[in-house]
Amino acid sequence: MEMDEEFLESNDLDWFSAYQDGYIAHFATGGKGIVPESVKCSTENYEVIYDYFYAFDKTSEIEIVGDNLPSFSNEAQRNRYLKSFIDMAERGLFSHDVKDDGTYKLIARPNKGISYNNLPDVIKNILHVLPDNVLSSDAEITTLE
Repeated sequence: MEMDEEFLESNDLDWFSAYQDGYIAHFATGGKGIVPESVKCSTENYEVIYDYFYAFDKTSEIEIVGDNLPSFSNEAQRNRYLKSFIDMAERGLFSHDVKDDGTYKLIARPNKGISYNNLPDVIKNILHVLPDNVLSSDAEITTLE
């Protein structure tokens, strides 16, 4: 089954992709983020990839990209916001949040990222791959296909 616009707007999806430099990215849509066609076209493939990456153990130290954080009124609010991004980065994924325009900004990066080359073929065959000009060192991503 394909994800339609109503579904995408009413759900805060976590989707995954590979960078051209071989690392893996996580994206949180907030119900407004751009989602590539290759992700939208199959909820079954989406669920396989989602389950695969959520099963990873938390083994990596992480770094927060402070320049990409919104303003917070207190430390508790900041910690609540960062929790899911830290969770994904600790699993070895470069974790992004949606911006107001639907593109993405990097929030947390692992010190030791998961390598695309080490993924099983079943995941490689269905995982979205970002365009050539998008690398894990990018603090903002505006092009997904």
